[in-house]
Amino acid sequence: MNFVKELMEFENIKTMADVTFIIAENNDLCRLGLKCIILDQFNLAAIHITSTKLELHSTLLSNSEAIVIIDFDSLAIDHIDEVAVLSACFPKSNWLFIGDLPDENFLMPLTASFEKANFVLKTNDYDVIATAIIATVSGRKYYCSEALQIIMDGHNHKKENSAKRNLLTITEMELVQLFTQGKTAKEIAELRCLSHHTINTHRKNIFRKLELNNIQELIKFALKNGLVDLTEYYI
Repeated sequence: MNFVKELMEFENIKTMADVTFIIAENNDLCRLGLKCIILDQFNLAAIHITSTKLELHSTLLSNSEAIVIIDFDSLAIDHIDEVAVLSACFPKSNWLFIGDLPDENFLMPLTASFEKANFVLKTNDYDVIATAIIATVSGRKYYCSEALQIIMDGHNHKKENSAKRNLLTITEMELVQLFTQGKTAKEIAELRCLSHHTINTHRKNIFRKLELNNIQELIKFALKNGLVDLTEYYI
């Protein structure tokens, strides 16, 4: 029964004359492929092509309820917040991101700050991309399996790092901040009125608890997990 209901809903969507798409993509072959998939699913759809952020904004002004299919890299967008702000200006628009395999630094902010964002790979099969487009038109969430795996891995890494962070004592947390500021063990020993050997012992314990090997890895871990204030960090 649910399948029949979904099929009927899909048929209603497919025959809608007012479905408008904006393809924000610079690659001609990708544009052509997306247009073919869209017209296969929505034979009466209106399709606009844009190749810059300015063109995208201008097209949205006259098509505020459009389905935006956007290649993040193709439009040379520096940060996901740029698109999130644009989406907020057009709350009735739905967005489908399409691109190469991203990392969690792209997908995690996308899921956290972009309410109406879906994602598929350019290399996904026709059926996957078509399903993503249909879901986006319907206002449903859709991430391809590869993206979902990256998101799940990102959440697991976050939990693991949080657990590691909780293993540190208050003194070790303070020493992490000093180490990430570039201070040597000798400088920290003088600052804390402790012996050089004591600071080295603390450093070894920090590396062991966080499963790190050197100061460079400690700095990356501290920056990624909020153990230091970025406004006070200088290289």
